[in-house]
Amino acid sequence: MKESTARVISSLSLVKAKQAWAFFAIAGVDRGAPKWVFLKSTTAKPVTYLEEVAVLLRKHLAGDLENHPMDKEASLLIEKFLQQILAREKELLPRKKQRALTEMELVLKYWHKKAKEEQNWQRKKLLEQILDLTNGTQTDQDRPDLDSIAEAWLDLTREVWYEKLLKRRRFKPLRLKDIRKNLQQHPLSSDQLHKAFSSILRAQSLYSRVVSAIVGVPG
Repeated sequence: MKESTARVISSLSLVKAKQAWAFFAIAGVDRGAPKWVFLKSTTAKPVTYLEEVAVLLRKHLAGDLENHPMDKEASLLIEKFLQQILAREKELLPRKKQRALTEMELVLKYWHKKAKEEQNWQRKKLLEQILDLTNGTQTDQDRPDLDSIAEAWLDLTREVWYEKLLKRRRFKPLRLKDIRKNLQQHPLSSDQLHKAFSSILRAQSLYSRVVSAIVGVPG
């Protein structure tokens, strides 16, 4: 590995394959649960559900495998896979937290529009700063932890959720989007928002959180 430019500092196995594929075990942020990620190509959507990842690993590791040397081609391939994970980082979260981030963005943009109309420049700036947490151009070394952001939003809206839950007239699942209108009509205060999002954890570099990887290298 000492001759490699790849930034994976973990247990790494390279195998010869007909097409490029990769598996990564990624440590969570601040002792969070680790994530298993499988990529069928350098442009594929990450597969993150444990059972599906296990099936794909069994399929791609079946038969007589040959090791592939760590060379420039393999190093560049690893980098492409890691860049794809960074680009689709939200998809590594549980579905509920993915939906929480989507709803958060929709509600914050609505409040931002209202703040602009009311010329409340201080609140407008605060909302822009929070939106930048999920949509900014942070580098791998300076990225807010999306899991923490989603958790903060779920905590902030929990009372609205329970109130809506108690007022349901019939039994049916309550979805996050079902409280969107309530939040738009009854905005959270700037103090609540500042307190919730001013201490969001910064995510440790993805490259340093990869604890294990298996990469299929064509050739």
